[in-house]
Amino acid sequence: MKILLALPTAGQPAAPFLESLATLELPKSTSAFDRLTITGNFIPGQREVAARRAIATGADILIMLDDDMVIPPHAMAAVADALIADDKLAIVGSLYYSRDGIRPMAADRWDSRDTTSATTPPFTDGISYVDAVGFGCAAIRVAALRMLKSPFFHTQVYIEEDAARVRICNEDYLLCERMREAGFRIGLHAGARCKHFDRQSGIAQPVAWEPASETEIERMLVLDPGPRYRLARYDSSGARAREHHETATLDYVIVQ
Repeated sequence: MKILLALPTAGQPAAPFLESLATLELPKSTSAFDRLTITGNFIPGQREVAARRAIATGADILIMLDDDMVIPPHAMAAVADALIADDKLAIVGSLYYSRDGIRPMAADRWDSRDTTSATTPPFTDGISYVDAVGFGCAAIRVAALRMLKSPFFHTQVYIEEDAARVRICNEDYLLCERMREAGFRIGLHAGARCKHFDRQSGIAQPVAWEPASETEIERMLVLDPGPRYRLARYDSSGARAREHHETATLDYVIVQ
């Protein structure tokens, strides 16, 4: 099994990430291994470079690790082994949370045309089929990538007008959606638990893992007075945020 490990970075990896990177274990089936660091300030394009390199070099599995993750030694091998074991899967992601520690970076009911429909899926310590996973620590089947038309990574630009804030997001969820449309499944490996390092606070989230009694139910993100977000049991009758989609053109200019 030929593996390409891709590390997208803005050039300043978090110290806890570098420390955990040195301890990572390879899957036992690894026959060849290569590592690619992609620098820049546009994460969808950096992931695109990784996908194209994996195809060009004949890799079987592309592993993505973000430079603000704290990854236990077994996690990389665990997501790769889960992908190898189930040929229905195109992507397997580890369990990790948003930098504020509130929500797991995985989704069900996710639709790129209405992202407010998404929920946090139920999970245990095993493999769960979900709609989307974050790519902080994820394994991608390169044969499935080859079935898609390039470019592989698209993105959404999340504009919060009231807060005067703009974020590039969902390039990972969008690829998961494309894989599902191609007939593959997406896996969340909740036994491979990584922490997400917040550079501002210096805290790796979550500080404490949620009990199974909470994670075994489907949940949704709700806003309390304050404002403060929390996860609550999913209720389809609840009010939904409104969003408006406009399409803008993005060109990849590829220099060889």
